[in-house]
Amino acid sequence: MMMKTFAVTMALLMAGPSVASSDTPDSSFVRLHALDLLDGILTKDQTVTLQLLAHQTAIANVCNGFTVDDGKFQKSFDTLAASNSDKMSDVQKDYFDKHLLVSFGILVGGEMAAIGKDPAGACKAAAEEKSNKDFANVMVWK
Repeated sequence: MMMKTFAVTMALLMAGPSVASSDTPDSSFVRLHALDLLDGILTKDQTVTLQLLAHQTAIANVCNGFTVDDGKFQKSFDTLAASNSDKMSDVQKDYFDKHLLVSFGILVGGEMAAIGKDPAGACKAAAEEKSNKDFANVMVWK
């Protein structure tokens, strides 16, 4: 199966930020590239959050019955602020924000590539993820 269930994904993500929801070589390369761009910028928890947001965004773009809740997404994305933002100039904050958005886009692209290998399987796995109440606090789907 191209996509692991959400519970396995969460366990793997918590074990290390280089692992995410899909296991294709192409998506792994893309994911690692995006995470390399963020090395030392985000905490481990923030990296996991970013990957989960990318995964859920990609699923919502491919699978029927999945929509991203803008409010939940924004609240979750806001947790990705730089920890030292109070010491950053406006130019540095702007660069950080743009860098984060580019990295998010790369991660979504990697997820979309993985989903493209088996869309039906990915959507089925996502339905299982969505019904898992243990992870409701990290879900941004409606």
